[in-house]
Amino acid sequence: IIKEAHQANIMFLIQQAELRASELKGQSVKGLKEKLAEASKAENKKVTSLEISSYASPDGGLDLNEKLAAKREKVSTDFMNKELKKAKVKTEVEGKFTAEDWDGFKELVEKSNIQDKEIIVRVLSMYTDPEEREREIKNISVAYKDLADEILPQLRRSKLTLNVEIIGKSDDQILQLAKYTPTALTVDEILYAGSLVDTDAE
Repeated sequence: IIKEAHQANIMFLIQQAELRASELKGQSVKGLKEKLAEASKAENKKVTSLEISSYASPDGGLDLNEKLAAKREKVSTDFMNKELKKAKVKTEVEGKFTAEDWDGFKELVEKSNIQDKEIIVRVLSMYTDPEEREREIKNISVAYKDLADEILPQLRRSKLTLNVEIIGKSDDQILQLAKYTPTALTVDEILYAGSLVDTDAE
């Protein structure tokens, strides 16, 4: 059994939890729906779970962000439950939310070319209180505009992860195909066939 995970993001506008048509019809969600349809029809594939992780960006008050992230998780879960029903797939749906995505914020800042990014990362390690962090980062006024334009919008999202199992061929099938029709096998299956034989020559 080979495990696969397919991901997509639903992005939200600042301080909003409404699903936008542009997001639901966008390439990210469309690609995930195609994987879902493919897995539902394939005899050798099984959808094992769908994980939904929703976030708010770490600007604004904690109470507001908690409510916002919870709403984003709910609308995303409702949307994906409808998609699962359409595809006639029954699977476990796990929804969770994070009020302020400081981990995602740090990761994006470290990868960016934002001015003073080392100072911003240092502030994150010096302060654990979210309000203190936000206040100190806002004090770096030049960088904060770049953060508001480039980094924070990427954190207002629901991350969807579709987990699929591919039920592989039996050892006998792999051996037969390796001997007579190797092009029908994937590279991984051919390498695995090598572990099933007894001699170096084989």
